[in-house]
Amino acid sequence: MARKQHSEEEVLKALKRKSDVKIEGKFVLVLNGNKQHKSHDLGNGSWGKIDFLVNHCSYKQRFVEEF
Repeated sequence: MARKQHSEEEVLKALKRKSDVKIEGKFVLVLNGNKQHKSHDLGNGSWGKIDFLVNHCSYKQRFVEEF
């Protein structure tokens, strides 16, 4: 499978539409998989975008219980 070419602006715009992730400064906050939150809208593509931010754009990922 070919590697997608991402840009930081494109990734931030795409992740802004997701309810399970929030970007604050250089931190990517991801909701922990608790039972009260029923949305779970992060798929493989979203995790790939988060991986790009963490590994190529110097962001830090944190799992949180709530925003």
